[in-house]
Amino acid sequence: MSIVTKGATIPIFPCSSIDEQLDFYQALGFEITYRQAKPNLYACVRHRIAELHFFVLKKLEPANSYSMCYISVPDVDAVYKELCGNLKRTYNRVPSKGFPRITKLNNLAEDRRFNLIDPAGNRLLIGQKHTVAEPAAHDSSVVIPPSRFANAFETAYRLAYAKDAPADAAKVLDLVFSKNEEAASILQYKAFVLRADIASSMDEIELMRSFIQQADHLSLTGSELEEAMEATERLNELKTMLG
Repeated sequence: MSIVTKGATIPIFPCSSIDEQLDFYQALGFEITYRQAKPNLYACVRHRIAELHFFVLKKLEPANSYSMCYISVPDVDAVYKELCGNLKRTYNRVPSKGFPRITKLNNLAEDRRFNLIDPAGNRLLIGQKHTVAEPAAHDSSVVIPPSRFANAFETAYRLAYAKDAPADAAKVLDLVFSKNEEAASILQYKAFVLRADIASSMDEIELMRSFIQQADHLSLTGSELEEAMEATERLNELKTMLG
């Protein structure tokens, strides 16, 4: 009789300071399970969602880090709320820029996720896979290709939220805006809100204000507003930031 056991994957991340790493992860709600001083600095932390190990790499530059891992969780909203709450209790704020930082929750094609970037630049992609829905019935003889505007929006959305590359996302949207591509009002609305959010992340406040105004000037139907609920919530957050 064969015995099948479930394995576990434990990321081992570099950092320039063990103390800085442990302080941050404790603030998140992780517990320290091991710490070693000799022959080399090493430490381990654990939370119900993951176990992480760290070693010291003195010349590490957080901005140049390529270390990352994906953590699948059953309830990403609950995890996000917990981690943000713990950070706020420790730092009196939720860091959204620089190192460390935590991004907003976003729905991508494959999952709902947020990114957690620690003081060393290591990136945790924490997400919950979407439930697979039954494909809708459709006339396979009618194929409507996505517009250039729609493609640009999807690319910019992924760059901004999945790749955490706001400058690249801004370039994609600005290019399609400059060409005056036609698009449905709801898609324009989502794009203006996305561009405003990108401007906010880059501290371009006046640009953010301009795109907020452009989103506000669009008229959407009740069903369109319901479909664009995520964008509307983001828009309201940005307006609150402006005061």
